[in-house]
Amino acid sequence: AVLALSAPAVQGQVYGWGRCPNVPVATNFQVDRWVGTWFEIARTQNKMEENMDCGTDTMKMEEGNVLKRCRFIRDGIAIELDPLRIPNTVASPEEPAKFSVPYFSSSFLPDLPFWILEVDHDPQTGYYVGFTCRDIRVGNMQLLWVMSRERQMDKGRLNGILGRLEGHGIDTSKLEYPRQDDTCPALP
Repeated sequence: AVLALSAPAVQGQVYGWGRCPNVPVATNFQVDRWVGTWFEIARTQNKMEENMDCGTDTMKMEEGNVLKRCRFIRDGIAIELDPLRIPNTVASPEEPAKFSVPYFSSSFLPDLPFWILEVDHDPQTGYYVGFTCRDIRVGNMQLLWVMSRERQMDKGRLNGILGRLEGHGIDTSKLEYPRQDDTCPALP
């Protein structure tokens, strides 16, 4: 029943057979260096982000948690989602790049894993790859985001990231590349 209730919210993600791929997470992840603004470069197609362009995530520390604010343009209208509070607690101290995130405000829906697979903490040219995967019955549901400190990412760098993800068994063929150019509004 829970799966049926959440299906409209997760329509469009990548589904795979078997369990979630066993992928390594970033060993150099530091939450205090993750704060700041990130531009969305690529994402798995999903209903919640349909027709979105100019996406940004701004992370800041607040009361020991990461507060994530998402802004984007949909059909020419600027939208800011309610902030998502990511508890600054990790599944394992040995893997600080693994979070459990309350994506849905409904208490009956489980938190989902959110893993940082790669990160470059450079404040000007850095990037990170965020990944969510949930085992469901005989398969899995995956979401992936590539975010950058710059509005546009070098194609060679992006292709290198995508190649490494494919090497770990993550399907990148369903990624979409939202508009992220000089026509996007300036950040506040």
